[in-house]
Amino acid sequence: MEGLIIIILIVVIIVFSGMRTESHKTKIETQVLYLGGTLIGYERRNIFTGLGPFTVVGKGRVVYKIDYEVNGERKEGWVRFGGITGPDWRF
Repeated sequence: MEGLIIIILIVVIIVFSGMRTESHKTKIETQVLYLGGTLIGYERRNIFTGLGPFTVVGKGRVVYKIDYEVNGERKEGWVRFGGITGPDWRF
């Protein structure tokens, strides 16, 4: 019985993580479209791959590097999710 509870917990955590990632993707796409651009790609970053303009990330915070194009010009941006005030965009 305890094993079943652990398995259910693991599945719930995986599903929640996937939903969170999809939510972040949607917010990134929406922001890039708002800027008049096209999303080329995005990558989740951590302390080992570099956090861009963010020097500190706490528990529950996620940083993404964003590549996008506006008027034929390729650009780079950053966003940190998980703060009290919402996403912290750096374009």
